[in-house]
This record gives sequence, C-alpha cells and structure tokens, in this order.
Amino acid sequence: MSHPMRYAGGVFGHLHEEMMGAEIDFDAFDPTSFDEALRNRARETWFQRAQTEFRSTQIMTRFMTEVLGAGDPIDVYATVVDLIEDEARHTALCAGMCRALGGTPRFPDPIVPDDPPDFLSAPMGERAMATAISMVALSEALSYGFMTDLQERCEEPTVAAVLAATVEDEEDHQELGWIYIENSLTRFPASTLSAWRHLVTSVLKPHLVRADQVLEDVPEDNRHLDAFPEPELVELGMFSDQRQGLLVYRTVEEVIEPRLRSLELWPPELDEHL
Repeated sequence: MSHPMRYAGGVFGHLHEEMMGAEIDFDAFDPTSFDEALRNRARETWFQRAQTEFRSTQIMTRFMTEVLGAGDPIDVYATVVDLIEDEARHTALCAGMCRALGGTPRFPDPIVPDDPPDFLSAPMGERAMATAISMVALSEALSYGFMTDLQERCEEPTVAAVLAATVEDEEDHQELGWIYIENSLTRFPASTLSAWRHLVTSVLKPHLVRADQVLEDVPEDNRHLDAFPEPELVELGMFSDQRQGLLVYRTVEEVIEPRLRSLELWPPELDEHL
C-alpha cells in the first residue's frame, strides 16, 4: 500500500500556502449531513481524483523535461511551469476534500508511473508532441468539461469552492495544448499525421466506448443532461456514469472534434461513436 499524502510544514508550508491562494475552510464541511452510502461514494471519488491529479502533476513535470529536451522556444517554459503548479494545487484540493469526507488520501501505487519503453526512448520532440496531444489537449478538455458541469450546479459551499478553484485554473490554460500542437506540427513531416491520429484514437476511444456502454439502455429521447439532474450527487461533486457519458459526447463534439479537424488530426474511425 502506498503512503498517505502529507504535509512537511515549515518553509514548505509557507510556499504551499502561497501556491494555493485563497484558503478553503474544509473544517466548515459537515460530512454527517449526507447519507452514509453517498458519503462513502464521495470519499472514494475524491480519493481517486487526488491520485489522478498527482499523476497529472507527474506528467506535466515530465512534459517540462520534454519541451526542454526538444529545444522549444524559451517562453514555452513559463507555460509548462504554470501547468505543473495547477496540477499540484489540484492534488492538494482533492486530497483536502477526501480528508473532509473522513478519508485518507494516498499516493498511487506504484508511485512512479510506468511509462512505456518505446515512449521513453523516442526523441524529445516526439515525446513532447505526444504529451501535448494526449494530456494537455485531450485529457484536459475532458476534465474541464466534467468539472465545469459540476461547478455550475453545485451549491454546497466547500465542495463548490474546490470545484471553482479547479475550473478557474483549467479555464486559464484551455488553449495552451492546442496552440502548442499547432506550432509543433511544423517540425514533423505530413507523413506523421496518421501516427498522431492513431494516438488521438487511443486516448479518446476508451471514453467514447464507455459512454456508448453506459447509455446503451437509455432511451434516445432521454439522452440529454436535463434527464440526469442528480441533485444529491452534485452536492458532493459527483455525477452518474450516464451524465458523465453525455458530457464526454458533448465535449468531444463541441470542443475536441472541431479543433482536431482544423489540425487534420481527427480520426475518421471515431465518427461512429458520435
């Protein structure tokens, strides 16, 4: 089992507080006001989010080594530093929410990500492009779609504050991945477009297949967000698999597909899922 996420305090605590910005009063949150089963589900949800955000921090840190190794323009580095800081802040926010629900956030096990050897041996320019596509553009767009939906509907003060802080960060860098991809495509020959489309497929298809599965038994006239208001879930920062599936469709159709088509990176095989 991995060890708990903890704080060092001292000078590290001071710098951490500066990074976190406005303090969220997790002590004001009363988990006992919610049904026990719902509370347990929320605790696991925020536990998993803390681990996911920690992995994102690792990936963004790796991205920094990639843009440095690729010899990217020096003003790109400040952007990546900002991305790393955002993910570190999100990790702390999710860990705080997990604790407020009575849980103990832990680091992923194993703590070191298992990156494929073929990826690690690729030239830094290719690695940077792959990370920009898979993480900075696609995964961040999906995450922004999920968290924005929750933030717009949640009224529980502590949970709403955590969601608002997360959305504010992600809103600030929604364009960064797409701009980086557009600029970096010029360093690769046109013959590589099929490989980048294959990467897009590998990232998006699991989300779309999952959405297809959870919505398979939902009547066509109920496949809209208003059919899944879920007030009891949103107050703890959650949604059903069905609502998440609908958000996947919406984000891909309204945000991701148009951007990929403009870059000639949309894989035709994904059309069947939309």
